[in-house]
Amino acid sequence: MTPTSADELFSRHHLLPEIGRDGQAILLRSHVVVVGVGAVGSRIAELLCRAGVGRLTLIDRDIVEFSNLPRQTLYTWLDAEQGISKAEAARRQLNCIIPTCQVFPQVVELSEDNVDSLLAGADAVADGTDNIETRYIIDDWCTGNGIPWVYAGAVGMKASVFPVLGKDKCLRSAFPDPPPVDSLPTATQAGVLAATTAIAASRASTLILRILLGDIPDSIWETWDVWSGTISRLSLDDLKKAREG
Repeated sequence: MTPTSADELFSRHHLLPEIGRDGQAILLRSHVVVVGVGAVGSRIAELLCRAGVGRLTLIDRDIVEFSNLPRQTLYTWLDAEQGISKAEAARRQLNCIIPTCQVFPQVVELSEDNVDSLLAGADAVADGTDNIETRYIIDDWCTGNGIPWVYAGAVGMKASVFPVLGKDKCLRSAFPDPPPVDSLPTATQAGVLAATTAIAASRASTLILRILLGDIPDSIWETWDVWSGTISRLSLDDLKKAREG
């Protein structure tokens, strides 16, 4: 048995004043590019698919490995056995969840050479990377082209998100130069709890939905410690003061 219409499929969203029928129609026409579909990015992609975003482009050069499975919930044991690319495995799963969602896998690493072709046409960009250099490429391209994007990161027990909404509210305005690559811990080095990635993805996907619907959020850097339950929120001014002090 299949739903007779999008109205039936997204009927619970129609009851939400934040979305409603008109908002759902906007989501169905929207295109989001997800850069990196590992633990955070794959969850963002799934949540956006289930929310009714009509088109998703998924960018990731890596294959599914067994060490991914405890936290990368779109992927299966069989995917790891076959060594299938994450972007293609994600497409298969998302097409099983909501077949009407158009999913375009790109098995490639985002770079300065291909960023124009990969991000062109996006209404918003979601960050699922673990690479600071790639994040600055996203930041520069999106702010230069007037496209909002949402930073999302998860390491250890801490999840962070930051909506980027313009040149004066961007990653580079808070941190003009990327920190040295080896100065920041990664999940590969420090570990990460699946719940941490889930928090980052849930909050990031919600911010993306708000942006698509015109409910523009504040440029606040939010961090959750999922183990202790503490939350911190820093404005751009707070981030600049912390950098300078």
